[in-house]
Amino acid sequence: MTGDMDADSAPMADRASSTPGRPRRPAVTVVKALFYAAIVVAFGWFVWAIDWAELDGISLGWGWIAAATALALAFRYLGVVVWRVVLSRLGARQLPPMRVLSDIYARAWLARYIPGTVPWIASKIYLAAEQGISKSRLAVSTLVEAAAQVVAVGTVSLALLALDPRIGEVSSALRLVVALCAIAGFVAMTPPVFNRLLALGFRLLRRGTPSPVGWPVVRDSLALYGGGALLSGLAYALLMRSVVPEVGAADLMFLVGAFGFAGVVGILTPLVPSGLGTRDATQLVLLLIVLPAPTAALVVLLSRVWSAAVDLLFWGIAALAARTGRPTPPAATPQN
Repeated sequence: MTGDMDADSAPMADRASSTPGRPRRPAVTVVKALFYAAIVVAFGWFVWAIDWAELDGISLGWGWIAAATALALAFRYLGVVVWRVVLSRLGARQLPPMRVLSDIYARAWLARYIPGTVPWIASKIYLAAEQGISKSRLAVSTLVEAAAQVVAVGTVSLALLALDPRIGEVSSALRLVVALCAIAGFVAMTPPVFNRLLALGFRLLRRGTPSPVGWPVVRDSLALYGGGALLSGLAYALLMRSVVPEVGAADLMFLVGAFGFAGVVGILTPLVPSGLGTRDATQLVLLLIVLPAPTAALVVLLSRVWSAAVDLLFWGIAALAARTGRPTPPAATPQN
């Protein structure tokens, strides 16, 4: 692979200053401090905006919540696996251990609470570059992983909703528009189209020529996230079971599709932290088909609080595993 040589043509001394085990430059330390401060502020605002009074006095099935949390954590670690697979397919060598990549991914995952999706993507590139991985490959792999998550989860969720007869209560025109968006997403993920979009973006940013994406990268990432769509949707369905015991197996397909699709809407919403508002509204509209309004609103609020708690738990587990396994051998230079 030579496509990312231009993107990493910085002087060797400048490269080495960002590798593990070397003293950090003051500017790097300031940027990281601002990044973590922004996460704390954004997450704090998110917690403050929740109407906690709505959760007073409700009875929870903690066994269902524990099972849902385990599945939700598995979905987040699946994202790390997809990211590593894409990096390997793009030719990245000597990747850091999974515990290190998981720690980076978890910190970047929390950056979703900073308004907009750019911090989520940019922080993963910035943090992983300290491990000596080519920034060009990081940029491409991060965009592929995010696009695969949106396309695969969105398509699987829409397919499940379409198979359930109750979705007919939602506008048929809306179903058509959403279906066309899913098809457009698949087309955008095909290597001929995706590589052109990547090249255009790199030219606009003056970052050189990106590593090309081949069919194996698309196939593997979409297949993994296709299974992840079922995993994540099932986690939310189990969470719902903790407060609505009457939910049965007949509702499972609809609920997995509804929660998965709402998550995709949240990711695609710019300028809001972690899809706050849009994801909730989508969940509420779909849940009203199977639940009375007060119960649906309660489930939406609980899912929002629980999802944030799982994000923190994911970060805590990943950070602890990364610290426990140190020291990590430093990378000599970023890969070309």
